[in-house]
Amino acid sequence: MINIFQISRFKFPYDYKFPGQGSDEKILYLTRENALMLLVKQAFILIAVLAMLLAGIFIKGIAQEIMSHTFGALFEIILIICLFLFAAIGWWWVTTVWKKSIALVTTKRLIKFVYTTPVSRHSLALPLEMIVDTGAYTKGFIQTFLGLGTFVARSSATSSGVATDDPNRINKKYFFIENVKRSEDLQHYVSKLLSIFRKKSDELQNFRPFLPNLKGEARANFIAKNFPQFWS
Repeated sequence: MINIFQISRFKFPYDYKFPGQGSDEKILYLTRENALMLLVKQAFILIAVLAMLLAGIFIKGIAQEIMSHTFGALFEIILIICLFLFAAIGWWWVTTVWKKSIALVTTKRLIKFVYTTPVSRHSLALPLEMIVDTGAYTKGFIQTFLGLGTFVARSSATSSGVATDDPNRINKKYFFIENVKRSEDLQHYVSKLLSIFRKKSDELQNFRPFLPNLKGEARANFIAKNFPQFWS
């Protein structure tokens, strides 16, 4: 079976398996943070390497004046090795965490697997029957600049009571899918999914999975021609 966390590009109609998937549970959408966010994180690695290189050059110059040129040459070799290791490990780290962290919309729930390191993760799930409402918005400079957005679903488990550890904070539970393209289209799709789940749940198994790159008539024609088993 294909490891869903190692797939570079997800393809419609998302015929994959994920940990904990129910026997009658189908994937309707599968995504991860947009690749532009990975480029941002990789850029920070390169900036950090450059900053350490400049600091190393400065320290080397001082060391050569205080000690000897031999020590300066040795320091340069150690610096290059350390910078190479830092760049290689950092690049692998952010790329692996980005690739493995995924979010899914299924016929039963919203679920995401969040990797905090390349080998450790936690999962969050929100059953469809517990979703009160959904939203989509853009927050912060990076999302605005990159044309990304955030999808959010609010759970009916939200407590209106005051948190015991902070009397000024209200307990609220939200499910986020952040830094994705077409977050508003995803919101509209999930809203339609919820309506079908509540009114025509017996028809949900053949409901059309989410197609982020096609809309309206183009999407309808694509489905009718290539996947006539789906309806929407």
